Amino acid sequence: MGPLAVLTAIVFGSAVTISFGLCSVLVIFLFLRNESEQIVNEIGSLPLYCVGFLVLAGISGAALYSLMKDLSWRWKAHAGMWCALLVAALLLWLR
Repeated sequence: MGPLAVLTAIVFGSAVTISFGLCSVLVIFLFLRNESEQIVNEIGSLPLYCVGFLVLAGISGAALYSLMKDLSWRWKAHAGMWCALLVAALLLWLR
């Protein structure tokens, strides 16, 4: 397992963990939305972040799989992963 595979595994694991946490918070907020007005205000962009990190997890998972199996499309998958990571970072930073 080379350095690129380790880096890809870190991105994949982080994206899966963040998406799990965000989706869990979304489910809890949906159950508790009638309890507080502040929870209703916080739900706003949470589904977008859940979907965004799920997409990043899927792309980075495909990149990791293609790298581990030495498939011909591994460089395209890695380019997609790095582009998705850059878009996610820019969207979070500019917000």
